[in-house]
Amino acid sequence: MSSVAASRSETRAPGRIGTPRPGTDRALVVAPNLARRRQRARLAMWAGAAVTVLALFTLVQFHVLAAQSAFTLEKLEKERTNEQFRYQRLREQVARSSSAEAVREAATKLGMIPGTNLVQLEVPNVTLTTPVSDTVPDALSAENYQDTKSSLGTNP
Repeated sequence: MSSVAASRSETRAPGRIGTPRPGTDRALVVAPNLARRRQRARLAMWAGAAVTVLALFTLVQFHVLAAQSAFTLEKLEKERTNEQFRYQRLREQVARSSSAEAVREAATKLGMIPGTNLVQLEVPNVTLTTPVSDTVPDALSAENYQDTKSSLGTNP
């Protein structure tokens, strides 16, 4: 084998297999399977297209969901506003119905008459003789439990 062939066989190109045949300078090269390569490329393209379509479908679905949520939120806000107005109207109605003039008119409709002798009572200022504590005893304290048990008697 010549020195050129030996140097060629040492630095083989990718895809070359084996050693050169005796009497030739070239090594055998495995031919790529083009049909399999094309099939893989086709599958990769279809998979990429499917992923893209699914991503777009998911995006559209989220957009529709967001739009529906916005409509629902708007409807609830309108209902809340209407209920607030209704609540204010009812409060005004209660205030008008419980005013002194309304009570007087209702009393006269029922046949009541105003009193002739009005007596005004004055209540003297009350001072506490025993201070009131702001603390609440524990419901499960031993002392409280014994008091409760004794007051129940034999039938707890």
